[in-house]
Amino acid sequence: MALFGWLTAVAHAQQLQLPMGSGQQPPALSIPPYPTVAPTPARPAPRSNIETLPQVQAPPRIYVPPSPPPPAAVYQPAPQPTASPAPILPAIFHGCWQGYVATVDSIARLPGGAELGPWTPKTYLLCYRRVGNGPFALTLTEAGIVNDRRITNATGKMQLVSTDGRTYAAMRALLQFDEYRPRYHAFGGNTFPVDELTNLDCQIEPDGMHVTGSVYGQQSGQPWFQARWHALFVRTAGKVSE
Repeated sequence: MALFGWLTAVAHAQQLQLPMGSGQQPPALSIPPYPTVAPTPARPAPRSNIETLPQVQAPPRIYVPPSPPPPAAVYQPAPQPTASPAPILPAIFHGCWQGYVATVDSIARLPGGAELGPWTPKTYLLCYRRVGNGPFALTLTEAGIVNDRRITNATGKMQLVSTDGRTYAAMRALLQFDEYRPRYHAFGGNTFPVDELTNLDCQIEPDGMHVTGSVYGQQSGQPWFQARWHALFVRTAGKVSE
């Protein structure tokens, strides 16, 4: 206690010894402000890399019975097409008609076809008649060349396509023959086969049957030419059974 009292007296005496001028204020003490420190944000807790999936309860299995097999297919035969009746030429066509095709109105060689020579005139004998008590039949005979040696072995077939039942008929004729070559070929022979498929438009007029032909020709089975012609077929004497 005595020491504390002594120290207090000494400190008081030193304060009294500070020089103090007349009228002077004691110097102001400069106290720097207390630095403020921003609070450190709280760091989040470390996140674990392991995630736990919520448990999903599996739905109950439902038994589905298998579908019954489809009934066996019953075989049904396809309906048979009904054959249309064959056209019948009217009575005005009865008999035999003869025509001679001396020239053509036009002719053109088909792509890849052989060279064309002069048109070979052809004869037609078209007959629509019946033999005995049979039905009327359409025939094509004497197809070939009259007084010409360029064609041999000529045969023909005729088919009725349609008719208006009065004076018009559409027919189709197939002429087949061998034609002599202009010059003899040692390796190809001196003849070649020709097929002429002709569509005929026939119209009966007072002076006879007016016929227009559209021809598709083949040589040795290969496309050869296309041609058009017209001719007048006249009725020839012949016995026709009624």
